[in-house]
Amino acid sequence: MKKLIVILLTIIQVSVLYSKNIEPEKEDNPKDTLKVYYLDEVVVSSSVKETNQLKNLPTAVSVVSPKQLSNSQIGSLPELSGVIPNFFIPSYGSKVSTPIYIRGIGARLGSQTVSLYVDNVPSFNPSAFDFEFQDIQRIEVLRGAQGTLYGRNAIGGIVNIYTLSPLSFQGTSLMLSGGNYGQFSVKGSNYSKISDNFGLSVAAYYQKDDGYFINNYTGKNVDATENAGGKVKLEWEITPAFKALLFGNYDYVTGGAFPYMHEDSTAVNFNEPSSYKRNLVTNGLSLQYLGGGFSLNSTTGYQFLKDDMKMDQDYTPLSVFSIRQQQTQHSVSQEITLKSETQGKYRWVVGLFGFYDHRTIDTPVSIKKEGVAGLQSVFDALAGNPNVPYVMKYTTEQIDLPGVYKKPSSGLALFHQSTLQDIFGLNGLSATAGIRFDYEHAEIDYFTQSKGANIEFRAKQAPPTVPGTPVNGDTIMQGAFSKNFGQVLPKLALKYQPVETAFVYLSASKGYKTGGYNEQAFSKLLQNSLMESLMRNAMKMMPPRPGGGGAPAAPAANVQTPTLEEQLSYAPEISWTYELGGRCEMFGRRLSTTFALFYTKVNDIQIIQLVDQGQAGRIVTNAGKSVSQGAELSMRYNPTVNFTLFAEYGFADAKFKNYQTEKRENGKTVPVDYSGNYIPFAPQHTLSVGASYVYNFRYGSFIDRLIANMQYTGAGKIYWTEDNSAYQPFYGLTNATITAEKGSFGLEIWGKNLFDKKYNSFYFRASDMTGKENAYVQRGYPVRFGATVRYTLNR
Repeated sequence: MKKLIVILLTIIQVSVLYSKNIEPEKEDNPKDTLKVYYLDEVVVSSSVKETNQLKNLPTAVSVVSPKQLSNSQIGSLPELSGVIPNFFIPSYGSKVSTPIYIRGIGARLGSQTVSLYVDNVPSFNPSAFDFEFQDIQRIEVLRGAQGTLYGRNAIGGIVNIYTLSPLSFQGTSLMLSGGNYGQFSVKGSNYSKISDNFGLSVAAYYQKDDGYFINNYTGKNVDATENAGGKVKLEWEITPAFKALLFGNYDYVTGGAFPYMHEDSTAVNFNEPSSYKRNLVTNGLSLQYLGGGFSLNSTTGYQFLKDDMKMDQDYTPLSVFSIRQQQTQHSVSQEITLKSETQGKYRWVVGLFGFYDHRTIDTPVSIKKEGVAGLQSVFDALAGNPNVPYVMKYTTEQIDLPGVYKKPSSGLALFHQSTLQDIFGLNGLSATAGIRFDYEHAEIDYFTQSKGANIEFRAKQAPPTVPGTPVNGDTIMQGAFSKNFGQVLPKLALKYQPVETAFVYLSASKGYKTGGYNEQAFSKLLQNSLMESLMRNAMKMMPPRPGGGGAPAAPAANVQTPTLEEQLSYAPEISWTYELGGRCEMFGRRLSTTFALFYTKVNDIQIIQLVDQGQAGRIVTNAGKSVSQGAELSMRYNPTVNFTLFAEYGFADAKFKNYQTEKRENGKTVPVDYSGNYIPFAPQHTLSVGASYVYNFRYGSFIDRLIANMQYTGAGKIYWTEDNSAYQPFYGLTNATITAEKGSFGLEIWGKNLFDKKYNSFYFRASDMTGKENAYVQRGYPVRFGATVRYTLNR
């Protein structure tokens, strides 16, 4: 790490020497605040709440342009994985879960660690993160805690997605694409000005594939999917000082899911349905008023999500466990900011943010025939005890555990940030300071029960002709809990920019991820309650013992049992991130380099624990402390106007600093210490290197230009378990495209994972009915290739 710091500081010194006599290039449009030197430009308007220009932010930021998305065949957020330093999204088998890991910090379940905004409207559920990209103007990825301006659930960073504006872009585009594995997609959009100050855009898309993994039990592909959607945007410049924007997006997905197979297998093999269906609606209304030296901005957001997930939770041809999860979620958010718009030395913003989120989860779990047989083994073990004169036997082949959980939450925040230029009289030295007061209220209202828990109770000495006594153990759990969270989130950054083309910064910022309640914990809690109810009701059937007293009472254990709320809840996760970074451009801005060194410490880190080795679901729990430290480096080099080389590298050393817990071993609970182990599911390295070349033909040629792109993207080592006993080594995928353009038409030949690299994108362990622990994986996608025809008419 020390050597790396020396190298990076040397880069800064060299860049300053090479940049001192270079004047900034003149902008074609004075409103532009960012230029991306990747064969195209990205024009960035002023942020509604940032007091620094995006190109000079004192934080690690990557901006992805539409051309980069096209060249790299990136059509959704998961496909950005590895393209940005220390940015990783593993594939978990469906769009119900899109966890984002930045710098080794992420979450597979519960609240997100990285927040997503689309045209300044936030998404409150990772189930809404994976949707089809269309008409993207730019994507910003801010790495490191962004709590001051964005609040909750931004420990790892922020992803901002902006779409095209019909006032600044007019045109029509059509796209038709097809490939192996039944891949097919079609997109179309139109952006028009109805008048000089009113614009309208409409867009729609459809795509499908036949799936990539066979289910041996059915003989069919398990993961075939369809995806369709559309969007409408209206933008109105009511007066030169007052603008309004209204948009609505709809996304629908349906198909198979969770192609999990035994680690020694080459195919899926389970008997229960496995699928995912989702309806997603996102609406936003933005209002902006420009006054004398300030702007007043209002963003109102609404998101509706309704989905239906089915999973064979034992992942085998046996009928053990199955689950169906249905979510319905309504989210409303409102943010108002008042921001300075002067070009003076002092810039400021003050804002108010509020939200209300209501999520209803209907999660019926079914214990099937072989699952009931596993429960029966407990009674059989009791019957083998000569001191127990009775036998109990299940008389049903299925037990249902339906449950409905309502999880409303609401919050309010007040924030401020200021940036002061040329402090201490030193030209180029600036300071940014901010603070946020964040409050949240979270609830859970639960109703769950067991159905079909029937046994037959009889004495061992009873003649076979004497019928047993039926006992019903059905039970109900119902109630509600709530808790409040409050946080103060400060930020401080110093930046020194001696020349326009180079700067260095040092920052410290606090972030937090909200706490909450585990609805999945009820699966195990209800099974325990069911067993207790059966035993209690069965004991009532026992005749009094000689001398009175009835059935013997179980001895009381001198153990303090956690309350139900303590078993359900988990605490917030708190972080501090310290960062040293910078950017420089050299050789006439043909070479652009950004770097960052970071150190993040997290208290009460939220991790995922398997209940009964995965058979009873997964829950969020707190696990002491963790530390993530590392470095990031991005480079772009344009030897000529038509040739670009790029490299993106991220290193994250993310480990548990203090984590003691327990696990089941040989039927006993034993303490374990995972302190010093790597955090699961977060890659230690991400790497992306590639090249892009454009060849322009002479005027009048059959082809106007030929564009070739090749990119290698890799990630690893990825540990899958807290004990670090299983991992995915570093792996890399090679993608390429070659495009011929003529006028408004383009023909693109593309390929993904060209060398058919074999790797695992997901791994977990689960126990079968005998108690044997098995490992299951999801394989990475195989080689894919196809062709795309585009028509684009800009006006």
